[in-house]
Formats: sequence, structure tokens, C-alpha cells
Amino acid sequence: MFIRRMTGLLALGAVLTLAAPIPAGAGLLPLGGGGGGGGGGGNGASASKWTLDGRPCRLIEVPAAAPVGTGTCPGVRPDAIVQSDAGQCTFNFLFVGSDGRRYMGTAGHCILGESPGGGDVGEESWAPGTGPEALDANNQRIGEFAYAILQDPKDFALVRLDPGVAADPQMCHFGGPTGVNTDQTASPVVLQRFGNGLGIDSLLPARSALAIGMPDSDHVYATGVAVPGDSGSGIISSDGRAVGVIVTVGVHTGAIGTGGVDAGPMGITRLQPQVNRAQQVLGLGLTLETAAQL
Repeated sequence: MFIRRMTGLLALGAVLTLAAPIPAGAGLLPLGGGGGGGGGGGNGASASKWTLDGRPCRLIEVPAAAPVGTGTCPGVRPDAIVQSDAGQCTFNFLFVGSDGRRYMGTAGHCILGESPGGGDVGEESWAPGTGPEALDANNQRIGEFAYAILQDPKDFALVRLDPGVAADPQMCHFGGPTGVNTDQTASPVVLQRFGNGLGIDSLLPARSALAIGMPDSDHVYATGVAVPGDSGSGIISSDGRAVGVIVTVGVHTGAIGTGGVDAGPMGITRLQPQVNRAQQVLGLGLTLETAAQL
């Protein structure tokens, strides 16, 4: 499998040009507290048992604490910092619910943690006033978790924002999202995101990645940089449409053939199927808040 993946990548020089090292230690760090579905200490062995659409990979680790004011994407918006009992993660996109409340997305493992065996944790929802607390980069409460899932291939969560909390739908630096990208294509797609991962946020927060193809409706495998703290980040295509949520690193190899190349070290869960599932569980509609590209 690994040889087939490398053969596909070598055939496309652009991937090698954009490729960047992926941290060998990615996986969940031991957690100081548990989320609604239970946390628990992760390690390389258990993390490697997690899969994205059946492909072995590692969840992007969740640091146990967030430095105050990290990054240059402040507030509540796509790719800004969010903290929970499990640690520091990153927001993806802003939604308005049919209940009139606003919801920010992140990754499911950012609140559910990881199971001791490294596999699926499951799915959980919380009624208003009962969910685990969500904080911003300055340790200020901004809302509570309403929904979370960590069940292959889904890794998604929603924070129900408190009334009066200011939120911006526009991604820092790149702008967007202009809509949702559900394309299934064999053609290369340039992806964009603004990261708050530790150690890179002040050096190269605005980053691009490359998907050699996006043939699958549930995931995208891309070549790019993902580091601790990036869990839950939103990623868009170069036309501004929301593609999905960055959640894993590892040797992801789906298919390499006439349908296109489906491979890369960055694992992205596609947005629309996860939103559809959240709507079913919460019993409400969720509308993506769009914004202009910059």
C-alpha cells in the first residue's frame, strides 16, 4: 500500500514541491480531563488503530492547555482557537440553526477524546444548558458543546454559542467560505486554511495544501502541514467553498486508478455528510454562514 502511494506521488512533481514533514508523534496526548464521551490517555500504539474510511492514521493531537492569545486569528471565527476539557483545538465554520442559535464547528475528538483502544468513541449530544463548556483563546466562556461524533469516517462537533458572543463567519487571511464543496473529482484541488497549530501559528498560519483528487464523498486526503492544535480546522478549496475538517495525519491511501488519486498524509473529513448527521441527531436545520473571499 505504501509503495503504491509513493508511486502515485512521485508521478506528480507538484505534490513533492508542496510536501512538508508531518510530526512523527501525532496522536492524542494524555488528557487532563474528560469530555462528554470520555477521554483517556492516547499513545502512538492506540492512535495508530484509528482509521479514516478504513485507512490507518493518527488523530491530530490535542494539547493539554492553550497559551493565552496564541495566533493572529482572534475571536470566534473559522480557524480560531477553541478550548475544552480535552485541550486546545481549532474552529472550522459558523452555522445558524433553525432554532435561532449559532453553532461553531470543530473536531469530535476535541471533546470526546480517544477510546483506550484507539477506535471509535461514538456520538453524543447535549441539550441547552447541559453541554461541556467551550472557551476562547483567552479562557473566556463562549458557549457549550451541543453535539460530537468520533465514529469513522466522521469526526465533528458543534459548539452552541452563548447569546451575545460575537462571531465572524469569515476565515482569516483567505476569506470564505462561499459555500460547501461536495465535488467528487479526479483533478487536483488546491486547498487553503489558516492554522493555529502550536509552533507554526506565528510563522506560517496561512497555509495551502494539495489534494491530488477528491473522489470520495466522506474524506479528502491531501499533502500539507498539520500539527498539534490544528484538530478541527476548516479547510476550503481555492474558490472559497468549505471542503471539510482537518482531523488526522498518516499514510492515507484510498484508490489510485482511473477514478483519480486518493492519497496524502493529511486526513480531512468532508463537511456536508457530518452536518447532515448532526442535523438528524439535534433535530434542527443548520445553515452555513458564508463570507466573501479576501
